[in-house]
Amino acid sequence: MSKAKFSRMDLNEASVNMFSSKIPDDVDSVEESQTTSHKIYRIKFSDLDPYAYLLIDTSGVIKFYHYCEANEKKSQCKHLGISAAIAQKLGHKLEKVSMGLTISELEAISVPKDQKNYTSLNSLFELLEPVEEDKPSTSPAPATTPAATTSPARPIMKKRNWTEGWNSIQDYLKSQRINTRLIARIQKKRSLIHDTVSLRPMTITPKEPNFPYQGEMLSRAIRHILNGKDLILFGDKGSGKDTLIYTLSWIFGLPMTIYVGNRDETKESLVGEPGFRNGESTFDPSELAKTIENGGIINMAEVNMLVGDVTSILHSVADENRVLASPIGAIRRHEHSLIIGSMNVGEGYAGVKQLNEAFKDRFAILRLPYALDFKKLIEGKTGLSDSMDLAFLEKVKKAIDRLITEESQGSAADTIRGYIDAANYFLVNGTTFETKVEVIEDYIINSATRS
Repeated sequence: MSKAKFSRMDLNEASVNMFSSKIPDDVDSVEESQTTSHKIYRIKFSDLDPYAYLLIDTSGVIKFYHYCEANEKKSQCKHLGISAAIAQKLGHKLEKVSMGLTISELEAISVPKDQKNYTSLNSLFELLEPVEEDKPSTSPAPATTPAATTSPARPIMKKRNWTEGWNSIQDYLKSQRINTRLIARIQKKRSLIHDTVSLRPMTITPKEPNFPYQGEMLSRAIRHILNGKDLILFGDKGSGKDTLIYTLSWIFGLPMTIYVGNRDETKESLVGEPGFRNGESTFDPSELAKTIENGGIINMAEVNMLVGDVTSILHSVADENRVLASPIGAIRRHEHSLIIGSMNVGEGYAGVKQLNEAFKDRFAILRLPYALDFKKLIEGKTGLSDSMDLAFLEKVKKAIDRLITEESQGSAADTIRGYIDAANYFLVNGTTFETKVEVIEDYIINSATRS
């Protein structure tokens, strides 16, 4: 064993309990092993590359070995308190911790290195078990039954593999500071969705967005979904509403149906259309109705374009009744169907009040701020990293913002998509006086004159 120097550690019960609550957020795994001389607990902290170890010798003395920059300098660190909490959970009181240990000294400790010598204790500490991803299926998309004349067509159910791509999702969730307990709930729901929701024609298959949502509303939206609530997202253009919806589809594995609201919509057309085939009257359910019945996300863009009489058809879907009225009877809502409405608005709650009050009352309503500052947003969306190009686009945006604020003109030119297009144009064609003029006119200023 290493000749590490040790300090005594004596935390009171309240302190240990405080550190115990931090285990799921700061620890990736806890494993155990046994040698002839020691009981070994191997700990992987989220912020440390080398493993840490709790070693118990045959006399029952327990010691904690780890390396971090603070501890190498013989300063206190959170890892000491968390190790004491882990030891307590294992039925031991930690009294000795290494101080000033270097990486080479840590690596010199005689402990098993092979993974097969360790047994996971993650469930004891509410930690996520490692997921071994299966290879993506190459089988064709599931077939669907012939169109029915009396009810929406049901797909032939085929379970999907929820583990495909999960490790990338989990890494993303951790990068967004989603805690382990919430990730475990997401994992459970994703598994159930993959068991019961098929991919259907006319739906968008869940996949990782090129630039997943980066912002404070992710965890809030996830918690509402896990609690069974539908969502309405509103905010200024460029606040990431569509990006958040696509990211949620990817995280949970929910196929998506996009529906764009318009003022000509009726209750009947929202649910489906009557038809006539083989000499008989039929009913062709809308994609919205199919998604209600078979599961998935209904992405209702510009939901505030619908009038109150139309949105009322969704009242019984979004409340505890969970049914959609149709000419062929009530369509029972699938457990894993999710309605997300979105709309662009200005300051305050202007625009939200246009929605039927009873309709809004059935949703969790989230206002999205800009997910990132302007430069980071453009760089993240396009990969444009040249500081001069980004500064130029930001200068144009500030000028447009000032025109809108001071002259009440040019609001149609307030388009994040225009700046994204401009950045992509620079990447392909270079940045010259000519291309600057082109992107300002064609992607930004001329937006104000579009019909």
